Amino acid sequence: MPKPAHSLHNPEAGNHPLPEDPREIKAVLRATKRCYRRHPYFARRYEQRGAAFARSDAGYLATLTTHPQSHVDDQVAWLAGVLACRGMPRWLMEEHLELLFEELSQAVPARADDFQKLRSAAAVLRAERQAWIRQADFEILSANFASTAGPSLKNAGGLLVAAVCDECCGLPHSVSSLTLWLSNPERFPVKWCSAVSETLAQARALVATKKRTHP
Repeated sequence: MPKPAHSLHNPEAGNHPLPEDPREIKAVLRATKRCYRRHPYFARRYEQRGAAFARSDAGYLATLTTHPQSHVDDQVAWLAGVLACRGMPRWLMEEHLELLFEELSQAVPARADDFQKLRSAAAVLRAERQAWIRQADFEILSANFASTAGPSLKNAGGLLVAAVCDECCGLPHSVSSLTLWLSNPERFPVKWCSAVSETLAQARALVATKKRTHP
Protein backbone atom coordinates (compact mmCIF):
# COMPACT_ATOMS: atom_id res chain seq x y z
CA MET A 1 0.00 0.00 0.00
CA PRO A 2 1.50 3.42 -0.95
CA LYS A 3 2.47 5.77 1.84
CA PRO A 4 -0.11 8.56 2.39
CA ALA A 5 0.92 11.98 1.09
CA HIS A 6 2.48 14.24 3.70
CA SER A 7 0.10 17.11 4.51
CA LEU A 8 2.95 19.63 4.20
CA HIS A 9 4.48 18.22 1.03
CA ASN A 10 4.49 20.46 -2.02
CA PRO A 11 5.64 18.73 -5.23
CA GLU A 12 6.69 22.07 -6.71
CA ALA A 13 9.07 22.67 -3.82
CA GLY A 14 10.98 19.44 -4.42
CA ASN A 15 11.94 16.95 -1.76
CA HIS A 16 13.22 18.39 1.49
CA PRO A 17 12.83 17.35 5.14
CA LEU A 18 9.43 17.80 6.76
CA PRO A 19 8.23 17.05 10.31
CA GLU A 20 6.91 13.57 10.98
CA ASP A 21 5.47 14.18 14.45
CA PRO A 22 1.72 14.81 13.96
CA ARG A 23 1.80 17.42 16.72
CA GLU A 24 4.48 19.38 14.89
CA ILE A 25 2.66 19.10 11.58
CA LYS A 26 -0.52 20.54 13.09
CA ALA A 27 1.49 23.29 14.78
CA VAL A 28 3.10 24.25 11.47
CA LEU A 29 -0.31 24.44 9.83
CA ARG A 30 -1.68 26.62 12.66
CA ALA A 31 1.29 28.97 12.52
CA THR A 32 1.01 29.34 8.76
CA LYS A 33 -2.72 30.00 8.98
CA ARG A 34 -2.09 32.68 11.61
CA CYS A 35 0.55 34.29 9.42
CA TYR A 36 -1.87 34.35 6.50
CA ARG A 37 -4.55 35.99 8.63
CA ARG A 38 -2.08 38.61 9.81
CA HIS A 39 -0.83 39.30 6.28
CA PRO A 40 -3.63 38.96 3.70
CA TYR A 41 -1.11 40.02 1.05
CA PHE A 42 -0.01 36.37 0.88
CA ALA A 43 -3.38 35.05 -0.21
CA ARG A 44 -4.24 38.00 -2.43
CA ARG A 45 -1.04 37.81 -4.45
CA TYR A 46 0.03 34.18 -4.38
CA GLU A 47 -3.29 32.39 -3.94
CA GLN A 48 -3.36 28.61 -3.41
CA ARG A 49 0.02 27.98 -5.02
CA GLY A 50 1.63 30.36 -2.55
CA ALA A 51 -0.16 28.71 0.36
CA ALA A 52 1.32 25.35 -0.61
CA PHE A 53 4.82 26.82 -0.65
CA ALA A 54 4.22 28.57 2.68
CA ARG A 55 3.24 25.29 4.34
CA SER A 56 6.16 23.33 2.92
CA ASP A 57 8.67 26.09 3.70
CA ALA A 58 7.38 26.31 7.27
CA GLY A 59 7.64 22.54 7.62
CA TYR A 60 11.24 22.66 6.44
CA LEU A 61 12.02 25.44 8.92
CA ALA A 62 10.62 23.32 11.74
CA THR A 63 13.02 20.48 10.89
CA LEU A 64 16.01 22.82 11.15
CA THR A 65 15.62 22.91 14.91
CA THR A 66 17.55 19.66 15.30
CA HIS A 67 20.66 21.48 13.97
CA PRO A 68 22.98 24.02 15.62
CA GLN A 69 21.84 27.65 15.74
CA SER A 70 24.41 28.69 13.14
CA HIS A 71 22.90 26.29 10.61
CA VAL A 72 19.38 27.52 11.38
CA ASP A 73 20.49 31.13 10.93
CA ASP A 74 22.21 30.35 7.63
CA GLN A 75 19.24 28.51 6.18
CA VAL A 76 16.78 31.16 7.33
CA ALA A 77 18.96 33.91 5.84
CA TRP A 78 19.15 32.06 2.54
CA LEU A 79 15.42 31.31 2.29
CA ALA A 80 14.37 34.76 3.47
CA GLY A 81 16.66 36.35 0.90
CA VAL A 82 15.24 34.24 -1.92
CA LEU A 83 11.68 35.09 -0.92
CA ALA A 84 12.43 38.80 -0.51
CA CYS A 85 13.49 38.91 -4.17
CA ARG A 86 10.17 37.29 -5.09
CA GLY A 87 7.97 39.88 -3.42
CA MET A 88 8.00 38.70 0.21
CA PRO A 89 9.96 41.05 2.48
CA ARG A 90 11.99 39.34 5.19
CA TRP A 91 9.68 40.84 7.81
CA LEU A 92 7.18 38.15 6.77
CA MET A 93 9.73 35.43 7.53
CA GLU A 94 10.54 37.13 10.83
CA GLU A 95 6.89 37.01 11.87
CA HIS A 96 6.32 33.48 10.58
CA LEU A 97 9.28 32.23 12.63
CA GLU A 98 7.84 33.77 15.78
CA LEU A 99 4.49 32.11 15.15
CA LEU A 100 6.17 28.78 14.45
CA PHE A 101 8.02 29.03 17.74
CA GLU A 102 4.80 29.75 19.63
CA GLU A 103 2.79 26.94 18.06
CA LEU A 104 5.53 24.31 18.12
CA SER A 105 6.49 25.06 21.73
CA GLN A 106 2.89 24.73 22.85
CA ALA A 107 2.40 21.53 20.87
CA VAL A 108 5.62 19.81 21.99
CA PRO A 109 6.82 21.51 25.21
CA ALA A 110 9.65 19.03 25.66
CA ARG A 111 11.33 20.48 22.56
CA ALA A 112 10.86 24.14 23.46
CA ASP A 113 14.62 24.70 23.67
CA ASP A 114 15.03 23.41 20.12
CA PHE A 115 12.20 25.58 18.83
CA GLN A 116 13.78 28.60 20.49
CA LYS A 117 16.28 28.50 17.60
CA LEU A 118 13.52 29.74 15.31
CA ARG A 119 12.90 32.72 17.55
CA SER A 120 16.64 33.43 17.66
CA ALA A 121 16.78 33.37 13.86
CA ALA A 122 13.85 35.79 13.77
CA ALA A 123 15.79 38.07 16.11
CA VAL A 124 18.68 38.17 13.63
CA LEU A 125 16.33 39.29 10.85
CA ARG A 126 14.73 41.84 13.16
CA ALA A 127 18.09 43.32 14.18
CA GLU A 128 19.09 43.71 10.53
CA ARG A 129 15.80 45.45 9.75
CA GLN A 130 15.97 47.73 12.77
CA ALA A 131 19.57 48.66 12.02
CA TRP A 132 18.13 50.75 9.19
CA ILE A 133 14.72 51.83 10.49
CA ARG A 134 13.99 51.63 14.20
CA GLN A 135 10.79 49.92 15.24
CA ALA A 136 9.02 53.10 16.33
CA ASP A 137 9.58 54.70 12.92
CA PHE A 138 8.63 51.44 11.19
CA GLU A 139 5.28 51.49 12.96
CA ILE A 140 4.70 55.20 12.28
CA LEU A 141 5.34 54.82 8.56
CA SER A 142 3.14 51.72 8.43
CA ALA A 143 0.28 53.48 10.22
CA ASN A 144 0.60 56.58 8.05
CA PHE A 145 0.33 54.44 4.94
CA ALA A 146 -2.82 52.76 6.24
CA SER A 147 -4.46 56.09 7.04
CA THR A 148 -3.53 57.60 3.67
CA ALA A 149 -4.06 54.64 1.35
CA GLY A 150 -7.13 53.19 2.99
CA PRO A 151 -7.86 49.71 4.40
CA SER A 152 -7.54 47.71 1.18
CA LEU A 153 -4.81 45.42 2.47
CA LYS A 154 -3.86 45.05 6.13
CA ASN A 155 -0.16 45.57 6.98
CA ALA A 156 0.79 46.63 3.45
CA GLY A 157 2.63 49.66 4.82
CA GLY A 158 4.87 47.43 6.88
CA LEU A 159 5.71 45.41 3.79
CA LEU A 160 6.88 48.54 1.99
CA VAL A 161 9.05 49.74 4.84
CA ALA A 162 10.49 46.26 5.36
CA ALA A 163 11.34 46.00 1.66
CA VAL A 164 13.35 49.22 1.88
CA CYS A 165 15.26 47.75 4.83
CA ASP A 166 15.94 44.60 2.80
CA GLU A 167 17.21 46.77 -0.04
CA CYS A 168 19.68 48.34 2.38
CA CYS A 169 20.74 44.87 3.52
CA GLY A 170 21.94 43.98 0.03
CA LEU A 171 18.77 42.65 -1.63
CA PRO A 172 18.40 45.08 -4.54
CA HIS A 173 15.21 43.59 -6.00
CA SER A 174 13.27 43.54 -2.75
CA VAL A 175 11.34 46.74 -3.44
CA SER A 176 10.69 46.25 -7.14
CA SER A 177 9.49 42.67 -6.69
CA LEU A 178 6.97 43.88 -4.10
CA THR A 179 5.75 47.02 -5.84
CA LEU A 180 5.36 45.22 -9.18
CA TRP A 181 2.15 43.91 -7.63
CA LEU A 182 1.46 46.28 -4.73
CA SER A 183 1.39 49.46 -6.83
CA ASN A 184 -0.16 48.09 -10.00
CA PRO A 185 -2.70 50.73 -11.11
CA GLU A 186 -4.85 48.03 -12.66
CA ARG A 187 -5.24 46.48 -9.23
CA PHE A 188 -5.25 49.46 -6.87
CA PRO A 189 -6.69 52.98 -7.05
CA VAL A 190 -4.59 56.09 -7.71
CA LYS A 191 -4.79 57.09 -4.04
CA TRP A 192 -3.25 53.77 -3.00
CA CYS A 193 -0.47 53.89 -5.59
CA SER A 194 0.42 57.44 -4.57
CA ALA A 195 0.62 56.34 -0.94
CA VAL A 196 2.97 53.52 -1.94
CA SER A 197 5.34 56.00 -3.62
CA GLU A 198 5.17 58.39 -0.69
CA THR A 199 5.86 55.69 1.91
CA LEU A 200 8.84 54.39 -0.05
CA ALA A 201 10.20 57.93 -0.32
CA GLN A 202 9.79 58.48 3.43
CA ALA A 203 11.46 55.17 4.28
CA ARG A 204 14.36 55.87 1.94
CA ALA A 205 14.78 59.33 3.44
CA LEU A 206 15.16 57.71 6.86
CA VAL A 207 17.71 55.17 5.72
CA ALA A 208 19.66 57.83 3.82
CA THR A 209 20.74 59.32 7.13
CA LYS A 210 21.86 55.88 8.32
CA LYS A 211 23.83 55.23 5.14
CA ARG A 212 26.09 58.17 5.92
CA THR A 213 27.16 56.53 9.15
CA HIS A 214 26.40 52.83 8.65
CA PRO A 215 29.55 50.64 8.51
